[in-house]
Amino acid sequence: MKLFGLLLLTGLILAGCSTLATHFEPSANLARFKHIYVQQSLNDNHGLDALIVRELQARGLQAESGPLTLMPRDAKVYLTYEDQWDWDLKNYLISLGMTARDATTDRLLASTRYFRPTAFMKTPDFMVRTVLNGLLDPSAKSNPPAPPTQMTPGREKGRDQDQD
Repeated sequence: MKLFGLLLLTGLILAGCSTLATHFEPSANLARFKHIYVQQSLNDNHGLDALIVRELQARGLQAESGPLTLMPRDAKVYLTYEDQWDWDLKNYLISLGMTARDATTDRLLASTRYFRPTAFMKTPDFMVRTVLNGLLDPSAKSNPPAPPTQMTPGREKGRDQDQD
């Protein structure tokens, strides 16, 4: 019985772990961009584009969202995002990935994904803030191999950090 309790406790502790994987292209310098456009995902039923825009604006950047066809001419970079939700008595965000692309060449500048597979969920605001920290933080700059085009949890390449 004590062994079962110990195993259960260990499982609960490990269930709180998360992964942040980030990749930057060698010449990418996202700090030089002051206007960022967020491409609204057609599958987004949770308003994540608005959360991303608010967080970018809180960081002093000019940001707006919508379909890519409505991107303003002065936006030199755009973000796309991919979210994964789960349900356990309520919906919660378990994975959020973002990519930054050059608006004129469509070249990938950086990508990051935060994966938190646990019932001890974090708010979407926290997830957006964490992903943007990984994407916009110059100290996180590294040059590991590029991530796969289809970003799936557990198969990310890049800089991994385990966080509790």
